[in-house]
Amino acid sequence: MIQVLLALLVTVAVARLILKGYRAELVLFTAGFVLIAATQLMNLGPILPKNAIPTGITALDSFEFMRSLFSSRAAGLGLMIMALMGFAQYMDHIGANAAVVRVVTRPLQKLSSPYILLFFSYLLASALQMAIGSATGLAVLLMGTMFPIMLGLGLSAASAAGVIASSLAIAYTPTAIDAITASQAVEMDVVKYVLYHQGPAAVATVLVVGIAHVIWQRHCDKKDNTLPAAAQLSEQADTGTAPSYYALLPMLPIIMAVGTSSLFVEGIKLNIVTIVLICMAICLLVEMGRKRDFKQVCDGFNQFLSGMGVAFTTVVCLLVAAGVFAHGIKTIGAIEQLIAFSEQVGLPPFAMAVVFAIVTLAAAIIMGSGNAPFLAFVELIPQIAASMGANAVAMILPMQQASHMGRAMSPVSGVVIAVASGAKLSPFDVVKRTSVPLLVGFVFHTLVIGIFF
Repeated sequence: MIQVLLALLVTVAVARLILKGYRAELVLFTAGFVLIAATQLMNLGPILPKNAIPTGITALDSFEFMRSLFSSRAAGLGLMIMALMGFAQYMDHIGANAAVVRVVTRPLQKLSSPYILLFFSYLLASALQMAIGSATGLAVLLMGTMFPIMLGLGLSAASAAGVIASSLAIAYTPTAIDAITASQAVEMDVVKYVLYHQGPAAVATVLVVGIAHVIWQRHCDKKDNTLPAAAQLSEQADTGTAPSYYALLPMLPIIMAVGTSSLFVEGIKLNIVTIVLICMAICLLVEMGRKRDFKQVCDGFNQFLSGMGVAFTTVVCLLVAAGVFAHGIKTIGAIEQLIAFSEQVGLPPFAMAVVFAIVTLAAAIIMGSGNAPFLAFVELIPQIAASMGANAVAMILPMQQASHMGRAMSPVSGVVIAVASGAKLSPFDVVKRTSVPLLVGFVFHTLVIGIFF
């Protein structure tokens, strides 16, 4: 069990360093190299994949693996993520994201009951992930639009903040980084993965979490003596400059991805990157028709390129770093020993899935990231599932949602800090309002996966 203990020690060290504010990418790279070096020192086996060509100097083979990982991920999965994040930044630049939130939140002003408003606000906030994939970005937009409406009907700032901070705590969009990564791990089309596997369980969980929000926020408001009182809903100034029809633009990639998939059309195969480029062309034409200034449209296109650059320096590098870390855990033999141990004690596949989900949830709370914990472990799951004769999708789904939920329960996450700042609360006040509904959702989602998968 020495390999498992070493892998555990390194993983704990990674969590501690990231919690203290160390850069996650370099920490994961270093941890992976340490595990690979330990594999070489203990002569536990080869460190390079079967198709990789050794450098001729064993000590440098780990860098060759890192190079090959950069090459493959930057060209494939990385390019998809860069294109999607570039598109998202351009949508923010032209005001399309703000238009989505403005259009969607308008009907909320007609609701008269505060806690009915709270429930539907959560459903709408969750649905907005189909257009706006950034948890922090969406939260900031909602704090400027939905938050004042909720306060105007008498809801406490803490209740409203809890709903907004957990808006992307349950994911079900095919253009998200985690969905793309998970679908590739199980070698499945991302649209089918979301529609047939991730989506149904996620939507049911959203409803349960919405109900839990109503019960928990009402309980907390009663305890804090902040139950809704008669309030006058003030008219909020509409600061958005983009026309309302711009709300359709962020939805274009999802509409095209689903509409051209094999579920509806045969003979058409469009890559996600191709879809994003087509959507960008449409958006540029729309912008040109609206502004009639080609130079201004050209300047705006730089936001798309800038978003791609930001994606590379953050998400793509994180993907590669997580891959190196996962490879280190794999090469040292910790996975094989863990599987052998689980078989000896008779641990069923579902119990293993629960363990991995809890570990991912804890890591997300510590790191404050919705991607890093999931990306660090997702590549290991297909191998574990195959060795145990289990369904890889059923093991991945609880981890995937746990990663998002953990982010909304972390006082150091960007989304919680942004919401806390806007609501003039401490991050721990916001976490108090998100944690119980999301823990209910975590248990419910895990049970759904265990029963139906």
